[in-house]
Amino acid sequence: MRIGRTLPPAATPIDVGAIASGLCGLFRGQQELDRFELELKEYFGVRHCFLVSSGKAALTLILHALKELSPDRDEVLLPAFTCFSVPSSVVRAGLRIRLCDQQPDNFDFAFAQLNALFGTPPAQAVVNGASHRPVQADEAAAGSRKALKRILAVVPTHLFGYPADVAKLRELIRDPGVAFVEDAAQAMGETRAERKVGTLGDVSFFSLARGKAFSVVEGGVILTDRNDLAEALNRLTDKLPRYGLLPRLKLIFMATALMLLMHPWLFWIPRSIPFLRLGETLFETDFPILKLSSFQAGLTRNWQQKLEKLREIRKRKVNRWIDILEAGGNDGSDLAGSRSLGLLRLPLRVSDEKKRAALLRESARMGLGIMPVYPTSIDAIPELRGMIKGGQFPVAESYARELVTLPTHGYLTENDVTKLSRLISRVLG
Repeated sequence: MRIGRTLPPAATPIDVGAIASGLCGLFRGQQELDRFELELKEYFGVRHCFLVSSGKAALTLILHALKELSPDRDEVLLPAFTCFSVPSSVVRAGLRIRLCDQQPDNFDFAFAQLNALFGTPPAQAVVNGASHRPVQADEAAAGSRKALKRILAVVPTHLFGYPADVAKLRELIRDPGVAFVEDAAQAMGETRAERKVGTLGDVSFFSLARGKAFSVVEGGVILTDRNDLAEALNRLTDKLPRYGLLPRLKLIFMATALMLLMHPWLFWIPRSIPFLRLGETLFETDFPILKLSSFQAGLTRNWQQKLEKLREIRKRKVNRWIDILEAGGNDGSDLAGSRSLGLLRLPLRVSDEKKRAALLRESARMGLGIMPVYPTSIDAIPELRGMIKGGQFPVAESYARELVTLPTHGYLTENDVTKLSRLISRVLG
């Protein structure tokens, strides 16, 4: 167990002023929630906004609403490598998971695989002046089209803050019964083609948990311009319970603890407590689904300025890492990404299993914040065994085996960067 300065892998500071605003929000009640909701609608330019207790609660509610609108559909198409909260929300909503592999140089869907699913049928062969297609091919295509009619939603994911190509996805999947649900949990404030992430699909959700682009301890945001979907979400969210007294006291305690213990000189304390299970990826479907509290809404005072400041800090760190990785020619720097992104963590591929294990081990010993990502692809989650249709997802599996992440938050000092750079150079060569 390390005792001493320890970098968190990701961090979104909560300061004394934010906690004071949160306490004032408790007294303002619904007025504080209305203020935050209006600011979100104005910032993203959308008509409807819903505030709930977490990103996975948000996705669950979205899927329930979509199922209400399309009761004959029951499948959700996900990238095969993503946060375990996404498939847990699908299961919580009582729906089935369909997976697609990803591209080897970014985290977007493998569009060639999607095209094989959703693309136009192959051209007919011409024999003796007549067009023919084998009966078996026709039957297979008909079966495939029938199966695809069960797809309720597709979830493009902006992992770490890399914006997914939702426009390309829309061009490929033209079924009007399929909804595009943006998983923008890790990408608040990012843009693609000059449009804000979270406004590219039919509906989107953000997470306000610790370590995200902006944090209120825990929380979720749903955005949509679809009136029919908003009506269904209104019905669902109106029935949600609110945080009780003890949960609200817990939120205040957690906000204070995050303010103090997220600092590198104290982060070793929660990092060393086993039951907190920091850094572990869990598949859980029994999470609470509540309305956001006025304390959490109060924590968001001046959130736009804070968000932009945090993004600029992360962007500078990302650019620093890109320069270092490019100069060193290290394996995996092809995932360094765009210099315009304020990534929550910078992913790095290490294909050599022994080197990756050594890098993680030495980082833990030195408290330098290098961490693995998700331990398996979605199809290999033990709790989902037998629930996902067969298929192979080699790129997703390689991400689970090879990825580590470098910290990009404001607690990362130049001295930390120097130590990390030397560690990467020494271990990876």
